[in-house]
Amino acid sequence: MRRAASTTAIIIGLAVMATGCAKPSSSPNANATANTNLSSSESPVPTAEPTGTAPAGPAPSGSAGGGCAISGTVTGGSGTALDVMKSWLKCDSAKLHTLLQDTAYSQLSALGTPKIDMHWSLVQCDGAMGSTYCTYRNKLGSDVIIKLRNEPGPKPVTEFKLDSTVYHDNAEKYAREFLDAFANHNKPRMVALASQSVVDSIVVDAPPAGYTLTLTPEPHWVYSAQFTATGEYWIVTIHGTLGKAHAITAFGNAG
Repeated sequence: MRRAASTTAIIIGLAVMATGCAKPSSSPNANATANTNLSSSESPVPTAEPTGTAPAGPAPSGSAGGGCAISGTVTGGSGTALDVMKSWLKCDSAKLHTLLQDTAYSQLSALGTPKIDMHWSLVQCDGAMGSTYCTYRNKLGSDVIIKLRNEPGPKPVTEFKLDSTVYHDNAEKYAREFLDAFANHNKPRMVALASQSVVDSIVVDAPPAGYTLTLTPEPHWVYSAQFTATGEYWIVTIHGTLGKAHAITAFGNAG
């Protein structure tokens, strides 16, 4: 009887100890709250914009985090055209808003950060039809063309356009890119599409723009361009690799 009683007492004591040592569960709630940081493998639900807040306007730099992703220089010119170029290269959107009309600002903003040489020099400013057109050019012949209203008033810039040098992978387009540069006296673009030696071989002035282009029966890519104003023919030979610089290997006047 004493052994049975002792055994019963031991069992009861162990049960009491087990009960006293038990702790409440400390596991967090498995459901994520609004402040829960989700793991990298999960996509948080986008937060709504604050009520009444207009979306931010386009950033000329096209960069993230508010920093300016454009790096470049500008030389030559004065007045509004130069101010626009300087403000663009500094991503000074506040200044640009005071100089550009909405359409021109949208054109500039759409460029983001161009993946081209960003060192610009003034070529010329010409007037036509109540406006002035100022052209800035980089070393590969890409042009920024700024159109300014002549009459005084706020936001004088009505257009901002980038005409980039393009290495087409289509032979006819490549030839036209070169011929247009020839007619517009854009020698840096001509050199980029052909070579310095090809451009140096041209010893006469370019005829006025406007021509008819014909592919000749010659092997590979040889085009004949007849200029409308003068009737003269110029031959464009493309033996280089399309889609890259210097594909034009010869260019000359055929009478």
